[in-house]
Amino acid sequence: MSRPSLIRQVFVSILAVALAAVLATGLVARRALEASFEEYLISLGTHSGPGGGMARRVVLGGAEQTFLAGVDRGIVISVVIAVALAAVAALLLARYLVEPLRRLTTASGALAAGDLAHRVEERGPAEIRELGAAFNDMAASIEQGEDLRRRLVTDVAHELRNPIAALRAQIEGIAEGVLPADEHRLTSLVDDVGTLSRLVDDLQELSVAEAGRLRYEIALTDLCGVVETEAGRARALLQPGVTLEVSCPAGGAWVTADEFRIAQVVRNLLSNAARHTGAGSVIAEVAPSRDRVRVTVTDTGEGIDAADLPNIWERFYRADASRAAHTGGTGVGLAIARRIIEDHDGTVFAESTPGAGSAIGFELPLDEVQAPSA
Repeated sequence: MSRPSLIRQVFVSILAVALAAVLATGLVARRALEASFEEYLISLGTHSGPGGGMARRVVLGGAEQTFLAGVDRGIVISVVIAVALAAVAALLLARYLVEPLRRLTTASGALAAGDLAHRVEERGPAEIRELGAAFNDMAASIEQGEDLRRRLVTDVAHELRNPIAALRAQIEGIAEGVLPADEHRLTSLVDDVGTLSRLVDDLQELSVAEAGRLRYEIALTDLCGVVETEAGRARALLQPGVTLEVSCPAGGAWVTADEFRIAQVVRNLLSNAARHTGAGSVIAEVAPSRDRVRVTVTDTGEGIDAADLPNIWERFYRADASRAAHTGGTGVGLAIARRIIEDHDGTVFAESTPGAGSAIGFELPLDEVQAPSA
């Protein structure tokens, strides 16, 4: 058995309340008018029955009864008119209350059908406007998530196509005897598989980061200690003749952050600088100010064109695609780094001069508490 529609329920409820109110008002008015009429007749000293004073009863004649009958007819007509008006008002009010819900139902159906750009009008009572705004926020979030998913699928397909094709060509060449299965060839295959494995791991972490679901263990962290540790690891990546120096203030630079995640960011910046600097130096500088601390990794590499500079924080963006094939990067490290820094209420920046080098880094809020006492 189907349930009555919401508009019918609202209409019947409002009409029932209005009808009860009108009938109660009519009965009370009729009784009050009759009592007042009797009092009036008593005050005239006529139409009184036996007895006197308060016990005296009014005997109504034909004219008085005709008058009261006319009053009753007037009350009945008034009640009928009031009920009719109440029915119209109840119907209009029911439609007014239910119409926003119908719009939301239509919008939900459109969203379920794949129209992620569909929105509802935010009008009506304050509660209905808030409901519409909440729905639109939800729809925008779903649309953004779907857009991220589509772009990620497209980017992954593009990034995996070339290395997989190269692997397949080498394996088929070895199987057919065209390419020798020597140590150099096998080492190259292992390196390619390792690159694909890192790409898959980075893609998984990037999807978590873009969804805002990275987990952080926040604690008081010395950025100088983090930079010095990661610089020690990055020196193994430097090309011959390239030096790496660290500049930190005495006493360190303390922030409230996830040490592991910040180290991940610093590691990415240093490894990028090390891979792209063929001669000269790489300098990692930690420079605190009054309420911020800036970490800058400066190199003397080939630099980045001004047109490419704003895009380096986007996933899979490479200023020089041909060079990226042999640098070992996956193309998503800086995208992950930016998300981590923004989750720490920080900002990223990049400056570069083609042919002279680049300065890439981030800023974080400086913690008021400095180095813990020993």
